[in-house]
Amino acid sequence: MRVMRRFLILLAAIAISAGAYAQQNIPLVESSDSDLQGRFKVAMDIPISEKVSLTWGEQLRTKNSFKDIDKILSSLSVGYTPWKFLQLGTEYAFVNETKGSDWRTKHRLNIDITEKATVGRFELSLRERVRMEFRGYEANKYESPNPFTSLRTRLKAAYKNPSRWKPYAYVEVYATLNSPAKVYNYLTDPMERDNYCNRVRIVLGSEMKINEKNKMDFHYMLNLNRSYKAKYDASLGNLQSWALEKVAAHVICVDYKFSL
Repeated sequence: MRVMRRFLILLAAIAISAGAYAQQNIPLVESSDSDLQGRFKVAMDIPISEKVSLTWGEQLRTKNSFKDIDKILSSLSVGYTPWKFLQLGTEYAFVNETKGSDWRTKHRLNIDITEKATVGRFELSLRERVRMEFRGYEANKYESPNPFTSLRTRLKAAYKNPSRWKPYAYVEVYATLNSPAKVYNYLTDPMERDNYCNRVRIVLGSEMKINEKNKMDFHYMLNLNRSYKAKYDASLGNLQSWALEKVAAHVICVDYKFSL
């Protein structure tokens, strides 16, 4: 009996060690995809003073080659321009997004600082934006932090054309600020951060001035998205899968803006 008991204990120890080894050697699974999407926005500028303005906006986003609704956003922003070369801003957006056949909500808060310069006919700007996104649904913080915080750096060049058209281009880099690192058991392992560049955005477009109060904006946007996804067992806390999802999104955008 004593020999049998020792044998069973040895088998249990081997099983636990093998399980821990297998868990710590879960491979990173990479996937790549692409999509054709659309973004359509209506906005209204409300001047408060020479240096302060409000902007209200409504936007519809589509995915899966325009077949499905991705998000509906309602936003309100405040812009303050103390000097011609500097603009400060903040924006709140209420987001309704689809997840499969369900709808869920998020709250976004953006804080911006933009520096501007003019070189000949070119207008150059550098914008730094901190975004905090608060989800309105339950999720494991080791899989999806709340709020999700990121830093966006945008470099833009626009050409001041004498005609009604104003072409522009910009590149924007996204970086996570509180992305959770992979752990092997979220019930026992401490929370750590592992931040990375999760998007590069390239945009080519042009504004079209209709009159003094109305203008359109047509642009093509390429989003090169990267996202690390960890999946854990809800009851035991064990890491089940570890994936890197890459999506190249080709986005057609049309905006209309009215100024009071």
